[in-house]
Parts: sequence; C-alpha cells; structure tokens
Amino acid sequence: MSAPDTNIDKQEQRHKPALLGIKGAMVFGVLMVLIVFFLAVMGGGDDQLPAIETGSTVNSTDDAVAPVAGGSD
Repeated sequence: MSAPDTNIDKQEQRHKPALLGIKGAMVFGVLMVLIVFFLAVMGGGDDQLPAIETGSTVNSTDDAVAPVAGGSD
C-alpha cells in the first residue's frame, strides 16, 4: 500500500543525487564492459606465439650439456 499524499516532483528533487549516482554507475559499468570487449577483440588475433627463451640461441650447433653444480653422487 502506498502513501496517499505522494508528490512525485518533490520526491524526484529529494532523490536527485542518488539517481545521478545510479546513472553514473550504470554508465561506468557499460564503459568497462565495452573496454574489456574491445581489448579482447583487439588482442585475440595473435597468430604467432612468442618464442620461448631457453638461454641458448636457436641456431646453436653445440649439443653439449653443462653439468649441474652441487649434484649428489
């Protein structure tokens, strides 16, 4: 049951800061979703994976393995 003497214009003026805050939060949320979507679409097209760094050159012909220091025998 609602109050019998509801003045919509008066209530709108009283709640204006809260309504602006809610609208601002909605705009911020939509903006964040659009930014995440944009970044996902722009970054999702990488066809080549980066090379894995192993500490040696790719064209190395040296197959010798260095011994591990401090190993137990």
